[in-house]
Order: sequence, then structure tokens, then C-alpha cells
Amino acid sequence: MEFSDVPRQPSTPGPISVERVMADLPLFAPVGRAGSGRLGDVGFTPLQDHVLECTAHYSAAEAGESGLEVTTRRWPDMDWPPLRDHVRRFGAEHDFLQRRAEGDTDAEPRVHPLGASWSRARIGIDGAPYECDVLHSPYAWAAVAMVEPHYVVRVAALRALDAPPSLERVRHAGEIAPLPRGG
Repeated sequence: MEFSDVPRQPSTPGPISVERVMADLPLFAPVGRAGSGRLGDVGFTPLQDHVLECTAHYSAAEAGESGLEVTTRRWPDMDWPPLRDHVRRFGAEHDFLQRRAEGDTDAEPRVHPLGASWSRARIGIDGAPYECDVLHSPYAWAAVAMVEPHYVVRVAALRALDAPPSLERVRHAGEIAPLPRGG
């Protein structure tokens, strides 16, 4: 499989249920969150028979906090484990999209976005520690980790966090709201 420098725009073929997404991908939520999250973008295989990627949105619990997006992407078996630059490119997609949303028409998808830096940290996912790469950018903050078997998880926020938040697996479809109609 070739990896493009241009982020893939997820497309959802009609209404998609939370159960359908959870049958193909694990979804994750911040530990101790208040309220449920909601599905965001959902990306499918070319034949649209399996979910490859899904973003869940979680609102800020208190004023002054940043809401979070947690994205899970299934990585192709033949390319596991992915190269660090591929993992970082996935982490940097959020930065690219935010730059474009703020009017930077010259923004390009990059492993090392302009004015940004990477660091390493640990993130707890379902009670297990994972090494992650953390993007610090003027436009976005993201932590991205490889999680067996064959998933990459990205936590993104508009403001820098002190540390990557611990995540837990969403176990019941009622813990997350479906995509809005037409989304």
C-alpha cells in the first residue's frame, strides 16, 4: 500500500451506526470523561465494506479546557508496524486541517509541519502504557501511538495539553452518539 502525502478525506456512504463502526474498529474515549462523545468522520475501504478510520469528538468538561478528538485508524497488516514518519504524518493531519481551516491556503501536509516540533511521551490506553509521538504546533496539539493489533490512535486538541490523556475503550454503543444525519 502506498502512503500519500495528502490526507485522505473520509467519506461516509449514507447513515452509519455506532454498532457498525465498533464492529470494525475499537473506539476510545478519555478516561473520566463527563458525558458521551459523538462520531465524527468515518473512512471506509475502497469497496466501502469495512470501516478503516473513525474520529470521535469529546467536548471540554470545563470552561478553559480544550475539547478532544480521538481517531482510530486500522493500519494494513502488510505494513505493520508502520514507519515512524507514517505515524507522525497521521498525527500531523490534524495540524494541516486546522491550518487550512484558519485560512492558510499554502499549508501542506507534512511529517514536520512548519513551526512545529515533536516529542515522545507515554499514553495510557485501556490501562496499558504505550509510547507516543506528541506534536506541538501553533495550530494544534496531537499525540499518536501504535496500538496492537494494527491500530494507530491519535488524540488531538486545539490547545496544548500538559500530557496525553489516558484513554479507555468504548464498550457500549450508548457511550457515543451516532453521526448527525447527512454527515
